[in-house]
Amino acid sequence: MLTKYISVYIQLLFLVAVFIINEVPAQFTRIVGGYPTTIDQYPIIGQMLRQQDMWAGSLQYAQHCAGVIVTSRHLISTAHCFQFDAISGRNYALPKYWKVRLGSSFRTGGGSLYNLKNIIPHEGFNKSYYFNDIAVVVVDKPIKSNMNVKQSKIIQKGLSVKPYSGCVVAGWGAKEFNGAQPDQLHYTFVFIINRNTCVERYKTKQAVIDDGMICAGMMDVGGLDACVGDSGGPLIHKGIVIGLVSFGYSCGHNYYPGVYTNLAHYTDWINKTTLAYK
Repeated sequence: MLTKYISVYIQLLFLVAVFIINEVPAQFTRIVGGYPTTIDQYPIIGQMLRQQDMWAGSLQYAQHCAGVIVTSRHLISTAHCFQFDAISGRNYALPKYWKVRLGSSFRTGGGSLYNLKNIIPHEGFNKSYYFNDIAVVVVDKPIKSNMNVKQSKIIQKGLSVKPYSGCVVAGWGAKEFNGAQPDQLHYTFVFIINRNTCVERYKTKQAVIDDGMICAGMMDVGGLDACVGDSGGPLIHKGIVIGLVSFGYSCGHNYYPGVYTNLAHYTDWINKTTLAYK
């Protein structure tokens, strides 16, 4: 039995080494927990800035979630970012509470700001189980592309990525559970987790993993994951966005992997919604 576990561990180390060589930019080869990067490495990602309380007589906005550019007028993000908040009494599905920052490595400034015209959460979103956790965001003017701002390529309908495949996740979320969010964009890498394994593990938390979700992390090792503030950001496999950061238990947990919205399940909905809302 010990020999079996040693063999599995060696295989994981080999996968990590291969992934670093082929997927991670050369200047950022350290891997544990995520490391700084720049927006030109991930120009498809945008910051969803949510309105805060008035300060010194002016409205303030702070990065709350992330999004992925899909057209010159649209981003996709997760529906749970845009829900009614009982504490503030605000309905965050209303575009007046948001701005989008594109083209900046930093969550506190830089890049270009866009107002929102529409937010369309999936009509089947379930806030208890995070089913259909996807939304389309429409900005009020065309997005200008440059080396720091580019449209993404998303996975085709019905395709899947095999378990143990290496992926990158990037965002401005906390670097540890209950930790502070960094100012600079960070990335880390994770591996696709076998669906049945993810389903069985999350049953112990009364969570349901359906076909609209995929799981990724570092199984039985932990330490590599998305975290608070990363919601809506991209899960990328070989340059293709295959998922959006949705939910998880803690951050970087060694038993419960991160759960992502499975974009291959929603390509028709994305196309229909972006055509309907310009």
